[in-house]
Amino acid sequence: MDKYTIKKILSNNVVLVEKNKQNLILVGKGIGFGKKKGYVIEDPEIIEEKFISLKGLNEDEYENFLETVDPKIIEISKNIIEMVEKELGEKLNPNIYLGFIDHINFAIKRLKEGIEIVNPFLFETKILYPVEYKLAEKAVEILKKNLNIDIPKAEIGFITLHIYGGRGNRNKNEALENSILINKILELVEKKIKMKIDKESFICRRFIMHLIGVIDRVINNKCHKDNLLPKIKEELQYEFSIAYDISKIMEKTLKKPVPESEIGYIALHLHKINNLKK
Repeated sequence: MDKYTIKKILSNNVVLVEKNKQNLILVGKGIGFGKKKGYVIEDPEIIEEKFISLKGLNEDEYENFLETVDPKIIEISKNIIEMVEKELGEKLNPNIYLGFIDHINFAIKRLKEGIEIVNPFLFETKILYPVEYKLAEKAVEILKKNLNIDIPKAEIGFITLHIYGGRGNRNKNEALENSILINKILELVEKKIKMKIDKESFICRRFIMHLIGVIDRVINNKCHKDNLLPKIKEELQYEFSIAYDISKIMEKTLKKPVPESEIGYIALHLHKINNLKK
């Protein structure tokens, strides 16, 4: 049977333990109550699925982590992760745990200090990752309920990226890059067609969903030909020129060329948006 030796009591519900020379955090109701350093936990029902690995952190780093993170945040974050896994029906990559806890701890600290949390890519994140966004909304409700603190919508977007990054082999930074990319494209379109786009409108959402499709096809080399391309280039010259500029922004982020066929389809969507002015 595995043995977990307590190295530090963080709270009644959170303890730092060592197992086979590896540091772990165990989270569970009453897991640290009445116990002291050196106590050995052997009950599998107490331990099962309640650990957070500190693998990769040296002694100074995990000591700093434990000193700066509120044990209550660790406990709530673990509850959020369990909620997300239950809703998704899948396990998140345990490598995200520390980053997620650290993010939540820092965000709550800033809010308590009266520092505003700003997320300029919230709308794009919501559209790009709807499943993770809904789970992030639930996560924020859990934080509000347990910490009695008002949390802005901006934070939902950041939590969304953490959840997305914990699924399979997905990457949180890549998800953020995509949100930034869509934001840049919308800003360019507004500037070129000289109008403010209603981001909540159906036509804008449809345009964004098309861009998501383009990103996916370019990344996976699945772009298809467009027999209407010559006609589009002739009749929608202005929209095609904007679509070309969009393709260059995409190429810079994706590090892959965007074929003319995809530029043509983007031009068609831009034509629909441009017609809203008329």
